Amino acid sequence: MHAAADASQADDLAVILTAINELLSVLGMGRDAIDLDDVFYQTGIPVDRIHAVLNGEEAEPEDLQEVFKQRLVFLRETRLKPGGKRYTLDEIAAGAGISHGQVGYLLSGDRKPGFTVLAGLERFFDVPPGFFTATERQALHRSLKPVHESLTHVALLKGKGISQLALRSSIAHGTSSSRLGQELRTALETALSQPEPEPEDPEVRELADKMLSLPAKSRRRVIPLIKDLLGLMRPEGESPTDSPAQ
Repeated sequence: MHAAADASQADDLAVILTAINELLSVLGMGRDAIDLDDVFYQTGIPVDRIHAVLNGEEAEPEDLQEVFKQRLVFLRETRLKPGGKRYTLDEIAAGAGISHGQVGYLLSGDRKPGFTVLAGLERFFDVPPGFFTATERQALHRSLKPVHESLTHVALLKGKGISQLALRSSIAHGTSSSRLGQELRTALETALSQPEPEPEDPEVRELADKMLSLPAKSRRRVIPLIKDLLGLMRPEGESPTDSPAQ
């Protein structure tokens, strides 16, 4: 089951990487637009290893218990208390619903965690379910989804293919790249700064359709008459002026 799931996620990762590369190309951006330090923070996978996978290197065999230990140590080093200090073993134990001794054994790799322990630790460190058990490719696939969404939004905004209302509701939540976030904000500001088109008058549309339906020869006769009529029209609210004195 685990191998089959990983194979599916491997395919998913390949698909999302292809989509990201195409979007980067369309937008004239390079891979440096992806904040790999943020991907590292989200997954615990070292940046050099992320580079290797993005460049097509095959996954390496993974020892699940060693992966769990590395990610637990990683979380303790990177998910700090508001004051910037690491959580103590007692604080982790209380937050995850396990004993102080069990936390120590898990950090040293001397004990395998059960599902309840995994869920408690993920909840305490505020990481997604499956953080500890995801394979390398599964973790990268999940962390690259926001990148793909942000690039998609930037492309849509720059292409102006969606409505003003949709533009406002399409802002990516928590984009994982500062450069992508800037691109998104710039594209959004540009798109929203454009004046919204005036609502089309149905009578004007009807008249235009009738004009287009006329034979070319008839159009050539009618257009000068319409131009003359438009020339006689005053802007709404403008008062007629007296003829100049002779």
